[in-house]
Amino acid sequence: MPGNESQVKEQIVTSATNFFSKFGFRKTTMDEIARHIHKAKGLLYYYFNSKEELFNAVLEKELDDVQAELSKEITGSHDSMNMLKRYILKRFHLLKNAVNYQETLMADFFDKYHFVAVTRERFSQFERLQLASMLTQGQDEGFFSIKNIPATVDILMMIISGMDVHLYLQHKYDEYKKTLEEFSILIVNSVRKSKTYSDERKTC
Repeated sequence: MPGNESQVKEQIVTSATNFFSKFGFRKTTMDEIARHIHKAKGLLYYYFNSKEELFNAVLEKELDDVQAELSKEITGSHDSMNMLKRYILKRFHLLKNAVNYQETLMADFFDKYHFVAVTRERFSQFERLQLASMLTQGQDEGFFSIKNIPATVDILMMIISGMDVHLYLQHKYDEYKKTLEEFSILIVNSVRKSKTYSDERKTC
């Protein structure tokens, strides 16, 4: 019964998402998840070999949802400069609610639980592709002036992803929300053909 199995697996992931989001990976047990959906614990292990595998499925779903929303943001904008600005702001906004992703940012978590590395890298690759696409489009349209797009993408990734720990684990997002808007304008201004910062504020 493939359809039924798919529904049961989705039910398990949904329940696990609630528990992991509320209590974290360490404090959540497979027993709690099974009781919540009124299933035997053995059924969970039929679909997932371990709690680690289940958490990874939750993380994948969470980041897939983020990617889907970011893709909508990109396809909904035809202006290269505005697209890059909106992407950066939307990314920070979406990850503010991605609590399972945030848990993987903790140093002690990543040191002990390497099973999330592939999922996180897949998200990073998605981001690299989107940034490269936006920069290339802006370059082709004559809005951006970039000598080395791959290197620029690397630097943008270092800057943007490097802010995640401070914004989410240190709960700085709300405090810096307005500043992030200026930051996004600064990023756009750094790769575009000469135009003043004040002009950018008027057009974005």
